[in-house]
This record gives sequence, C-alpha cells and structure tokens, in this order.
Amino acid sequence: MSARQFSILVVEDEPDGQELVSRMLSQANVVVDVAGNAEEAWNFLMSNQYSAAIIDLALPERDGFELVTAIRGESDLTALPCVAMTAFHTPELKQRAMNDGFNAYFPKPLDRSRFLGELDRILAD
Repeated sequence: MSARQFSILVVEDEPDGQELVSRMLSQANVVVDVAGNAEEAWNFLMSNQYSAAIIDLALPERDGFELVTAIRGESDLTALPCVAMTAFHTPELKQRAMNDGFNAYFPKPLDRSRFLGELDRILAD
C-alpha cells in the first residue's frame, strides 16, 4: 500500500472474518473501523470519512447488496470505493456485485497479496 494514510470501513458479521481483514489491513498501515451489520456500517459512514468500504455480501438483515445500493444513492458517498467479499462465490454473484456498484470482488478466503494489490489500485484512482 502507498505511503498515504487510508481509513477503511470493514463490514463483516463474523468475528473471525473481522479479525482477519482488520489484521491484514492494519499490517498495511491502514486505519480500520469494523461494523458487524449494515445499520452499524451506515452509522459509521454518516459520521466518518473513509477511503473505501469492504463489505461482506452475506450480512444479517440488510445484505451487502442493499448496503452498496444505499451508498450509491447517497450524494456524499457515491464515489466511495466499495469492495465485495463473500464465502459463497459464483461467477454469477461476482457479475451481480460488479453490476450493483462494487468496484472489486473477492471470494473468501482472501488471497492477501491479490487483495491488497487490488485495494491499492482502487485507492490510487
């Protein structure tokens, strides 16, 4: 990751997933906030500025698709890079995620070097 300081919101309901992604990003010198569901994520997004959001697609109540739709509909957030991640990968799900407004898509388990490289590319734009 570049020398610029980034702040990323991780939206993941599973504690193990939260820990894994947070650690990966922290080791890359990224400031991380973690939300366990879409409502908590929305509260973070309304009160903080982030460089990007990493969103699990399978969230309780409102899923990642609903969250990215809300983000893309909020004038202050339309340009926020959003990265989808999921344990339920299919080519169709990846296509849907990209069509619905995500900037990148990653199946779990995350490939650390590919994940951080793509995130670096997205943040450089």
